[in-house]
Amino acid sequence: MNTDDWRVEGNLDGRYRLIRPIARVTAGGFVLAAAHVFTRKPCAVKILDAGAPDKVRKRMRREMDALAAVQGPGVVDFRDGGEHDGRLYIVLELLEGRTLAGLLAAKRTLEIEQAVRVAADLAEVLARCHERGVVHRDIKPANVFVTADERTELLDFGIAKIIDREARLEPLTQENTLLGTPEYMAPEALLGSPDVDERADQYGLAVLLYECLAGIVPFEGAHGEVLRKVSTGVPRSLRQARPEVPGALDDVVMRALAREPADRFPSIGELGGALRAAVRGTATAHIFEHHPARARREAATVADAPIAKARAGGASRRRHARAPYVSLARVRVEGAADLVDGRIEEISESGFQFVGSRPVADGAAVTIRFALPISGRIVEARATSRWSRSTRGLTAAGFELEGLPNDALSEVRKYVSLMCSD
Repeated sequence: MNTDDWRVEGNLDGRYRLIRPIARVTAGGFVLAAAHVFTRKPCAVKILDAGAPDKVRKRMRREMDALAAVQGPGVVDFRDGGEHDGRLYIVLELLEGRTLAGLLAAKRTLEIEQAVRVAADLAEVLARCHERGVVHRDIKPANVFVTADERTELLDFGIAKIIDREARLEPLTQENTLLGTPEYMAPEALLGSPDVDERADQYGLAVLLYECLAGIVPFEGAHGEVLRKVSTGVPRSLRQARPEVPGALDDVVMRALAREPADRFPSIGELGGALRAAVRGTATAHIFEHHPARARREAATVADAPIAKARAGGASRRRHARAPYVSLARVRVEGAADLVDGRIEEISESGFQFVGSRPVADGAAVTIRFALPISGRIVEARATSRWSRSTRGLTAAGFELEGLPNDALSEVRKYVSLMCSD
């Protein structure tokens, strides 16, 4: 496996055929699409770089323990784990859909009913985690996956805290305590308190829901800046940022964002119940009913991005069927020296939705490098940026393909046809 140029070749541990890179692991490594050599069942493999520090290896072993403890609906399926040539790996379900971070980059906010449904589903999942002694500690949109059929899946237990029921709390090192993304960390976690417990997940979930509804987080910045704001300020109410939010829902979110853990809900299960009660009897009350057809209708695509619809006079610009597809991608803008790294989250024979670290100007001619969905072969193609939207450090962009080789185009068509068939 040559991770320098994303070429993926060979098998892992004699059992998993590696196909293509999906994402980078922050601590050093990759998440790869793969398939079991004998069953051919698709999967995702999270593998650390060779020579990863001991603390990173320890985190991955703890992630395996946490995943094994909390398996069930709403948690990505944990299938295997091991070590090959000194590299630890975890084998997970290969999900089809999009990260919540990618959805928010494209849409900025969600409809109230969809946002509450995601948060309530996550509250149920986290309640089970807490019952089994696991605190996630990294609730944020990048760690939430919305599948093509609108299921919500919780990802990445890499900094999870496993509670010792005898001693009650797992001893924490300073390195463990301060892990996380500052904007989503509870005040007690930002302060490095040894008493961080399940209520920290409640705070992170409230920040996530706030962002889904308002398009902003309550406090933004680096660790020290967020800590200062949390210590001295009060988040602006949701109704100020989005007046159509029901008052009862605003109250629930603000309580879960309380600075003191004791002022939040006694449990995340009670937070989930309060979310349901807050919308009961309102126009959004039907969100907890099962509507499989609506899930397909609401699935967000490149053409469904608000800016794309606006430019088409409110109508969808979709010309070809699209399918969820995740692959690392690199964009080179013609006439510019800098590269924009990111990932594809959706594909069709005519284009992609791309989520990257920096904006790409509308109308810009680019070359995009990515892995094909079936073979994993790395290809480059010319494309034009048709729309872009930036939010909180991420940019979603729609690229229209112009120069994909015929054999690569055939592979994309085959993949989309397979994914879109019943």
